[in-house]
Amino acid sequence: MKRKPLSRSSPLGSVGEACVSLLEASFANNPERTVSLFDDASQLIGTPLLFRNAYIGNGSGPLSSRILSAPNSSSRSFVGNIEIDRQLWSTATLRVSWLYSHTRNLFIVNPVTCVFGDDGLLGLFNTGTVNYHEFEATLHFQPVRHADLNISYIWSRARGDLNTVPNIFLPFEQPVIRPNVSGILPSDVPNRVVSWGEFHLPLSLTVTLVVDIHTGYPYSDVDVLQNYSGVPDGQRFPTFFSLDAQAYRDFHLHIPFTERGSRHKVRVGLYSINLTNHGNFHDVYNNEASSFFGRFTGFQRRVDGFILSFGN
Repeated sequence: MKRKPLSRSSPLGSVGEACVSLLEASFANNPERTVSLFDDASQLIGTPLLFRNAYIGNGSGPLSSRILSAPNSSSRSFVGNIEIDRQLWSTATLRVSWLYSHTRNLFIVNPVTCVFGDDGLLGLFNTGTVNYHEFEATLHFQPVRHADLNISYIWSRARGDLNTVPNIFLPFEQPVIRPNVSGILPSDVPNRVVSWGEFHLPLSLTVTLVVDIHTGYPYSDVDVLQNYSGVPDGQRFPTFFSLDAQAYRDFHLHIPFTERGSRHKVRVGLYSINLTNHGNFHDVYNNEASSFFGRFTGFQRRVDGFILSFGN
């Protein structure tokens, strides 16, 4: 028999009074989760644990007394930014910027056991926070005539709650939802260098290059029960490196028998993504029980293509 979603009337009003996403507003109507453990012989261990969905309001009372019918609050953000531009010489400009962002009252998902007898609770709380710091220095200059080059260094730091709604439900719902912790965010990239430029060559050829190198993204080791092993997001993928290039030429065509002789541009060329075929891994065997534990796998190989576009 399917159980009805848990609900209580909210003394602060309905969901229409707060700006929340559909994922949060309909959280209590999500399918309930049942967690079952099995041994090496695929035999059930103990009794399956049911987690019932509910939105939990703020307060000091027991969780069962703070269940509301729907979220009645929304997140708040403070963003500050400082930017300075300075011309170093006639063909070079330096830009330095600092960005700070603090977000509070984020919705987080947290599983709690033994709330309703033998049942657990998958609670939606609005107690999450995220802090982001970023320093960027970008130099734009012309190393030679008919060439533009940019070099940018970015230092950043991202910390906050790991079980925010986007991290749990987007793009797909996580199969295992661990207790919420605060720490290094999956998007944290402390150091990054990006360089991009455009070079105009003889025969009307144009070559563009983009080089991107940055600290590998963080990930977590887990044990046989999928619990965090060590510091959450305490491990990192190898350093990311990508060189993308394209070479093209524009041809201008005049189409006769049209008003004023229409002029169109046709661009023909070649491009290559990850030109060096560097192993930028995006998956890892992070379960300590795996015989492949610690091995990286899956990366975007070099992609080559042909450019053909039309414009005015």
